[in-house]
Amino acid sequence: MTPKKNNLQRWRTVIDVLLVPIALFRVVVGCTIDVAMAFKYPMGLAGCEAACVGKWCEFNCRLRALLHVDMLDYFATGVDPVSASLGMQIRLMTGFYFACVGPFMIVLVLALWTKREAIRVPAIVVGATMAALMVALIARNAFGHPPSRNLGWFILYNIVDVAAPILILTRVVPRPLFVDRRS
Repeated sequence: MTPKKNNLQRWRTVIDVLLVPIALFRVVVGCTIDVAMAFKYPMGLAGCEAACVGKWCEFNCRLRALLHVDMLDYFATGVDPVSASLGMQIRLMTGFYFACVGPFMIVLVLALWTKREAIRVPAIVVGATMAALMVALIARNAFGHPPSRNLGWFILYNIVDVAAPILILTRVVPRPLFVDRRS
């Protein structure tokens, strides 16, 4: 193996290792938050189950309590006014993250670890979609009304969702999308 290929393989391995905790976070913590936001479940933990109407809401409250994820504390900081408003755009985004991104991250990690190349094109599509959504959310928090009180904290709070598309695209894009197999 040439030194250039060996160096490339090391970077791929580093990215693959970094994607494992990101996938776990997206599925365990991210999905509980995404479901709560998409379906407008109570965001605080105090009295959450009592405020629920259905069993899924109660389950979500119990799961967020187990993970100690109280979204009211996050919203009170003022760093993410878009999410705090629970408008339709953020509900659609979090619904997409719950329904598509969470499960895809597990499939992606498994495919990369088992060296299945068929994941490349779906990874590019999902990674680009995640990047576009995060850029739109950051821009909305930076320039919207009201703007974020601290954009740096917003990015830090959401570092997993900022880093994930960068790592995914860095991992799967370096080669040409369509290779001519005839040559």
